[in-house]
Amino acid sequence: MLDRPDRLDLLKAAEATLNDEVLPTLDGSAKYAALMVASAIAMARREIEAGHEPARRVLDAFAEFYGQDNVHRAGSDAVQRAQGLMGDLAREIRDGDYDDALLGPVYEVLRILVVERLKQSNPRFLEAREYSQPSRC
Repeated sequence: MLDRPDRLDLLKAAEATLNDEVLPTLDGSAKYAALMVASAIAMARREIEAGHEPARRVLDAFAEFYGQDNVHRAGSDAVQRAQGLMGDLAREIRDGDYDDALLGPVYEVLRILVVERLKQSNPRFLEAREYSQPSRC
């Protein structure tokens, strides 16, 4: 729908109200609970702002690893394909398929998966650790 405010606008308003008006008035366990809510709102906002780009970057990594045809056979929805391919890779790693090759292409796929998750859940960690590489991710 083209209605305003949209879900991103609503999340931004809720986040600003919580951070600017509610959190300063709280202490103790109530403040801790509100900080968890603020963190969840921020994660949801970042996920909406990122759109399909994280899934695209993950699928690109899997296409490099498995081959483009195998990635497209995994399904039509980008997020479902990425989840299915992550499950396949996890099973293959558990089965020992890559015990001798974890530092090669498998490492690169895992690195991209971790970076994309951190961009959503804790982007300050990437910035603090200087792992943020916009030209590569």
